[in-house]
Amino acid sequence: MDLNLLERVILVTGGGRGIGRAIAKACIEEGARVVVVGRGAEACRETVAELEPGRADWITCDVSDPAAVKAMVEEVVARHGRLDGIVNNAGRFGGGPLADLTPEALREGVDTKVIGALAVVQAALPALRQSDQGRVVNIGGVSAQRVTPGATVTAIANSGMNTLTAYLARELAPDGVTVNCVIPGYTLTPPWVARAKAMAEAEGLTQEAAEAAILQRQDMGHSRWAEDMEIAWPVVFLLSAQARFINGDAFRVDGGQFLAIQR
Repeated sequence: MDLNLLERVILVTGGGRGIGRAIAKACIEEGARVVVVGRGAEACRETVAELEPGRADWITCDVSDPAAVKAMVEEVVARHGRLDGIVNNAGRFGGGPLADLTPEALREGVDTKVIGALAVVQAALPALRQSDQGRVVNIGGVSAQRVTPGATVTAIANSGMNTLTAYLARELAPDGVTVNCVIPGYTLTPPWVARAKAMAEAEGLTQEAAEAAILQRQDMGHSRWAEDMEIAWPVVFLLSAQARFINGDAFRVDGGQFLAIQR
């Protein structure tokens, strides 16, 4: 299937590692040009070095800073002359008991995930409107639908991402720009690997046993951890020409971890 991504320019925030890195790789495999965006230069540089030469570049940006976002998007358009798609993957894993949650911790999580995503879309709107295939894909999380101990800040930010997706989709539909959200199931991203490592050290487990225990304690023993590319490919489809009539939806990509009779 030709997804019509050849020479399309896709910007991926949080692209220096984990799911963002996988999305960048999958986009390039479909012929797109990718700009990897992240706060850390080293992670972005390493990601681009692993990708097909000449099809990716990178730029550092803290998406919680609207002025920095505006400058970043302007630089991307100046480099490539166009911008066809955005993947808002930037976020910070955080939580803890609500009784101990500080306003600063909550603000940091929401500023990065929700306000950052909105800032990127706002800055990119002129370019997206000029494209005949303007696409926005937001990356949410299952913690917005299911209480996940230790992920309060992440859950609140993910809930905001779902709402932002719906409102942006409604407002940008007349411009031919689609906005959707992908909700990954449990995926072995660096924060989860670190959490499993800490559990393994604390409880005398192997890394593999700790990873399995996390799923068991979340009542996910029937399932497995997702590989990052298993999340990336649905994102790529939503960036494609074939997805032009999919708009404002939130797609769980979780291997059946959170089955429901009604959504």
